[in-house]
Amino acid sequence: MLDLPSSWLEIQPDRVYQTSKGRLVSFSQTQIELGKKYDPQNKHLKAIEKGEVPPKGNIGLVPSKKEGYHLKSKVLGKGGNYRFHAQYC
Repeated sequence: MLDLPSSWLEIQPDRVYQTSKGRLVSFSQTQIELGKKYDPQNKHLKAIEKGEVPPKGNIGLVPSKKEGYHLKSKVLGKGGNYRFHAQYC
């Protein structure tokens, strides 16, 4: 199993990566392109790596209110108005 890279530039589509906490993640080509465009500081990857956190004042994964999704990435500061939503498989 490959460790989750720290940069969108290193991620390959549809490849399964593992976070340091054992969570398995995979990204589509579209998600990777959006990450490169809207997350140049890789804050959302850091949030995914961190895992689930309480929703107030934290960087990490929080519950998603979007139908069909379980979690979303949350970052503070620049880039915080974008989210990556995720499903459990």
